[in-house]
Amino acid sequence: MDNGNHCDKAEESLDNVVPMTILFDNLSTNSPPEINLFFEKERKECSQLFEKWPENDQTDFVQGLLHRMTHFQHSQINFYLSPMLQRDFISLLPHKGLDHVAEKILGYLDGKSLCNAEIVCKQWHQVISERMLWKKLIEHNVKTDYLWRELSKRRGWANYLFKNGYLEQQRPDHWFYRRLYPQIIKDIKNMEKNWRQGIHTLQKINCRSEVSKGVYCLQYDDNQIISGLRDNTIKIWSRSDLQCKQVLTGHTGSVLCLQFDENVIVSGSSDATVRIWDIKTFTLLSTLIHHGEAVLHLRFANGLMVTCSKDRQIAVWNMNSPLDITLRRVLVGHRAAVNVVDFDDKYIVSASGDRTIKVWNTSNCEFVRTLSGHKRGIACLQYRDKLVVSGSSDNTIRLWNVELGTCIRVLEGHEELVRCIRFDNKRIVSGAYDGKIKVWDLAAALDPKTNEKTLCLKTLVEHTGRVFRLQFDQFQIVSSSHDDTILIWDFLDSEAGSFNLPAFRSDHSSGNSSNGNSSNNNGAKIRHNQNSNNGPTNGFGNLSPSMNGQSNNKDSNHMESSTATNFVGAVDYFSNYNYRPIAMQSSSSSSNQLDQEMSNSNEFLNEFSNASTTTTNNNMQQPQNESPIDSSNENETEIEIMDTQKNDQQQQQKEFNLSSPSSISPFNHSNNNFHASQPKSKQAKLTNITNQINLQNSTNSTTATGNQQANDDLAIII
Repeated sequence: MDNGNHCDKAEESLDNVVPMTILFDNLSTNSPPEINLFFEKERKECSQLFEKWPENDQTDFVQGLLHRMTHFQHSQINFYLSPMLQRDFISLLPHKGLDHVAEKILGYLDGKSLCNAEIVCKQWHQVISERMLWKKLIEHNVKTDYLWRELSKRRGWANYLFKNGYLEQQRPDHWFYRRLYPQIIKDIKNMEKNWRQGIHTLQKINCRSEVSKGVYCLQYDDNQIISGLRDNTIKIWSRSDLQCKQVLTGHTGSVLCLQFDENVIVSGSSDATVRIWDIKTFTLLSTLIHHGEAVLHLRFANGLMVTCSKDRQIAVWNMNSPLDITLRRVLVGHRAAVNVVDFDDKYIVSASGDRTIKVWNTSNCEFVRTLSGHKRGIACLQYRDKLVVSGSSDNTIRLWNVELGTCIRVLEGHEELVRCIRFDNKRIVSGAYDGKIKVWDLAAALDPKTNEKTLCLKTLVEHTGRVFRLQFDQFQIVSSSHDDTILIWDFLDSEAGSFNLPAFRSDHSSGNSSNGNSSNNNGAKIRHNQNSNNGPTNGFGNLSPSMNGQSNNKDSNHMESSTATNFVGAVDYFSNYNYRPIAMQSSSSSSNQLDQEMSNSNEFLNEFSNASTTTTNNNMQQPQNESPIDSSNENETEIEIMDTQKNDQQQQQKEFNLSSPSSISPFNHSNNNFHASQPKSKQAKLTNITNQINLQNSTNSTTATGNQQANDDLAIII
């Protein structure tokens, strides 16, 4: 039987009654007229009775009828019921005065789904436009995603979000946000490409140290960069003009570590003290004296502070207030200077020149386990969740599972000691004594199947001295060096004028665009790697001149001519990514196009091109970093990481020689070779000793400019 004819007959026979297909006789088309009349009479009576029954009785009656029907009859009923059960609730809800319910439902959609919903029909588009769902989607992302939040501030479109961001007469319309969203997506993709290809703008702060050069530590936020210098000072730099706005003096040794929050700056120095400063008034609040030697690193958070020192101790402090800091516990276990600490609510993690990483329980300060694997002393680490990433004077970076105590991956590429390291959920950034900063793919590094040659995404070379410290976020790297400079590597503003706010009804876009593109500093920016093909800089193609149907936006007559078109197809966004306008009438083909346009941000990592092969390790390690620190000069007390006493070094070397003769330092290899040769005459013996000393001095002469003796280096002694 033809289903189309059947539906037509059913509609004709039920014009004046409630559609009850269960009583429709689909087999009586050829029955005699008197039978048809009899059937019509009975059906009418039955329908009248059915309408008088309660709903529960009606349902039971229909269920009984269905049990008596054949499978073929069930299929016919299902064919008729299916369209009746379908409801365009989004279109119907506004007619019932439930616009807020439709808004709530569509408000759960992501960008790609919202774009698909927009082309379902005019009613859906009307709900999306009148309820400003694109604006609310952007606001949701700004609230929940750090990248979106910071990007909104830097690009200037944060002023058009939320109720207090703009004046009522300047309120943008739906089209502003509809065009803004894909432009934000493009901005994020371009920034990821810049990270991958090393495209950045560079700003430099010359610290102009008067006595001795070197910036040992730093931390930054949106407003300032606070740095600790070798000349015993803490300098605070404005992010707006990169000028020094305050100098804190008080330490009598190099400032080796610091951290700040909204209330205080806490600094540690080679003078063995920890000082707490008021970040608003820049006055000294208190001084902690506990460690016997240089304070090499510190961390504080949530009322807890942990410091570590060249004296091999880790001090755990209760930090109730800036003026109420008490010592809770001293952790002892490392056999050499403790170079770095990090912690969370579960573990305290420390690394030392004794080649080990130790894990302690945060709550009771009990020892948990030791992570062993580095072949030389460990200079830096970061700990977050279950992952520990460490850098060592064996020129390698290791990734560890802190719960299992196992090494997940070894990253090789630096040619000298890895001095500083940081990671987030996408990448690892490391700085070393070779003057290079390397960017690594974290997700690939955690995958054991990934080829190790593809792990290093980019190597950045601008510092002329050893890289001492770095910090980074999703937009930039800020690094400091022995060359007495702080460099700001910006991966967002690599293209001048690459982001322009869309126009809107009360068009103030010219001023707003300048806000979005304006630099936060007055210093000159240097563009790097401009030869890469980044496509058009405006971000959008031409607007489609015509569309089928008329826009339902009541304010469409007030729009500029460039935006006085229908909704989705009006914007040829991302023209350099092969994006296409979407016509309302071609919804069947629009899905694949939308998949391209609103691709998930996770695909950014898949677009990373394989970086060049990482640099081969320098197997001929310079021996100055293993040599004992010369303590004869009393004027030089600056030690970046470790300076154990000479007797302790010799004792540790003896213990290490007994347990692992094959790993003796180059200097001691020379001594072993000397003893093995056993020259017969005193003159020959003296000549041999002189040659060894000359070899050592020639090696030390290759250190960075400004190093006057061995204890200027990051001496990881093992």
